[in-house]
Amino acid sequence: MAIATGSKAIHSVGIIMDDLAAVILVGGKSSRMGQDKALLPYKGKRLVDVVADTIRAAGVSRIYVSGKIADYPSFPDLLSGCGPVSGICSCILRLSLNYKRLLFVPVDMPYLTADLIRLLVDCPAHKPNHIEGHPLPCIVPTDETVIRHADKCIQELVKKRKLSVKEFLASLNAASVPLPEQMEKALTNTNTPEEWQEVTE
Repeated sequence: MAIATGSKAIHSVGIIMDDLAAVILVGGKSSRMGQDKALLPYKGKRLVDVVADTIRAAGVSRIYVSGKIADYPSFPDLLSGCGPVSGICSCILRLSLNYKRLLFVPVDMPYLTADLIRLLVDCPAHKPNHIEGHPLPCIVPTDETVIRHADKCIQELVKKRKLSVKEFLASLNAASVPLPEQMEKALTNTNTPEEWQEVTE
């Protein structure tokens, strides 16, 4: 099967049709970290594996990667170097025939918990949602409105317009889920060697 977007034909993953899949966003350059954040060793595993384990613990079994990581079904961004919105929109266009919702999780949140992910998974399925004050992680339905918007965003990125995840979600009128105080640490992200050292100490 293929989805048309602009002049491109994007092939979906087959005949799977399920309620929900997760996509781990690993396509960034990791320029501030100086090495691929997804491959950082953490708790005896790669960080991407720890994040995937957390997602599975929240009850989401189908996991993809936006970027390229061994051992995971991976989708490179349609437009490289354009930030996480490119990865999000690329995966929406590629997976919309297979899943009703997609959960997007950044790879650089080592403290992420299954309970926090469940806050998003348990949201009403018809509307995009994110945690209040944090554009990622987020969950979006793959309905026609979202698909059209994802295609439009890809075209905007082709024109070199910068788009943030916050802007992307706002343009979809996404709802926000209040963050319980005890879960604040779960959304800590790590972008530099100094921040990573604090995690591993």
